[in-house]
Amino acid sequence: MLLLALGVFLTSVLHLVAAVPSLKAKLKQRVGERAYGPVFGLASLVGIAIIVIGWRSSDFVFVYDPPEWGRYANYGLTLAAFICVGIFLCRGSLRQTLRFPMAIAAILWACGHLLANGDLASIILFGGFLTYAVLHIVIGTLNGVRPSPVVHKGHDLLSFFVGIALYGIMIQAHQALIGVPIVQLN
Repeated sequence: MLLLALGVFLTSVLHLVAAVPSLKAKLKQRVGERAYGPVFGLASLVGIAIIVIGWRSSDFVFVYDPPEWGRYANYGLTLAAFICVGIFLCRGSLRQTLRFPMAIAAILWACGHLLANGDLASIILFGGFLTYAVLHIVIGTLNGVRPSPVVHKGHDLLSFFVGIALYGIMIQAHQALIGVPIVQLN
């Protein structure tokens, strides 16, 4: 569980850089404008790899019984989270309205999974990302972070299709990637 907690912490700290423009600018200057994206992406992948290894190596430690309806709430909250991811990826006016669509996606995803899972590893993973996402919104708001002012026509509708498509892909890939089936057909 320590490896899982370390992965969540490192990934969260790395992504909080975006909430502090002056820190992000210093890192871009130090690493180089062209190299920043690939270095950030590689560091993110390392953090995710640590999380996956930590998750898969964690023993099941019961903490609480999730509500019976929690699994169904998770389906809806996770769908809403993926739509927020679509809003983040597509540069429509909804991105301006939500301001932090990826952090909102993390909050919805984490809350849904905490309603569906009651073990310690889930609390570390989803509770950690819930904490990160709330901090990202607070710190970003205090630092005046705004999405790019560039808005593309038609991207609001496109963002819903992208989000729904990503949700469908994750439903299919969840067992292979995470090791937990979403739907079990007997």
